[in-house]
Amino acid sequence: MTSILLFIGLCVSIIGLAIARHHYSKKSAKRRSYQGLEGSKQLIELIKLTQQHRGMHSGFLNGQSEFSSKLDSLKADISHRYNTLLRLEQTLNYPKQLSCQLQYIQWQKLIRHSALNSAQSFQTHSRLIARLLDSLWDMSDEFALTSSQDDTVRALAQQYIKTLPNMAEALGQIRALSVQVAAKHSLSSDKKLQLLFTLGKVDAHIDHLDQSHSVQEKQKIRDFVAQIRKKTDNQELLNSQPDDLFKDATLIIDGVFALIFTGVDRLQKRIHLS
Repeated sequence: MTSILLFIGLCVSIIGLAIARHHYSKKSAKRRSYQGLEGSKQLIELIKLTQQHRGMHSGFLNGQSEFSSKLDSLKADISHRYNTLLRLEQTLNYPKQLSCQLQYIQWQKLIRHSALNSAQSFQTHSRLIARLLDSLWDMSDEFALTSSQDDTVRALAQQYIKTLPNMAEALGQIRALSVQVAAKHSLSSDKKLQLLFTLGKVDAHIDHLDQSHSVQEKQKIRDFVAQIRKKTDNQELLNSQPDDLFKDATLIIDGVFALIFTGVDRLQKRIHLS
C-alpha cells in the first residue's frame, strides 16, 4: 500500500513539475516576444526616418535648399534612435552577428560623405534601408514573432513586420525618385523604368494585404500610385513642385506606418492573450 501511495505521489510530482515547466516556458517565451517587439518598434522608426532623410537629401542635392534645416533635425533623430536600439541590444544580450552596429557605422559614413550626387545618395540610403529591413526580420525571427507557434501571432507579424514595411520602403523610393526628377526637371529612360517598376511593386504589396485593411485604406495607396504613374508617363513629373511631391508622398507613407504601428499594438495584445 505504501509503495502504491509513493508511486502515485511520484506521478503527481512529475506531472506538477511538467506543468510548472510548461507554464514557465510559456511565460518566458511571452516575455521574450515583448522584448522583440520593443526592438522592432525602434527599427521601424529608423526605417521611416531614414526614408525621409533619403527623400529630402535627394531634393537638397538638386538645389532644394529649404530641406537643409529639416535634414539636420532628421540626422539628430536618427542617431538618437540608433543609440537607443544599440543599448536595447546590449540589455537583451542580442547576438552580435545580428546587431545593427554595422548599420550605424554605415549611417555615420553616409552623413559624413559630402561628395555624393543625388543618384549615389539614393543608392546609399536604399542599401542602408534594405539592411535595416533585414535586421527587422532577423529580430522578429530571433524573438519568435514570425516563427511563433501561435498562428495569429505569426500571421500578424508577417503582415506588419514584413509586408507593410516592404510596401513603405517601395513608397519611400518612389518619393525620393519623384522629388529627384522634379528638382532636376529631367527624367531619363532608366529613371522612368525604375519608377514604373517600383510602382508595380507597390501594387503587388497591396494585393498581399489581408482583409483587416479597409477598402478605403488600400484605395488611397492605389490612387497615389496611379497619380505618380500618370505623371511619369506624360512627363508631368518634370514640372511638379518637389516640396509638394514630398508632402503628398509623405502623407501616404505616414498612413502606412500608422497601420504598421497599429498592427504592432494588435500583435502585442495577441501575445498577451496567447
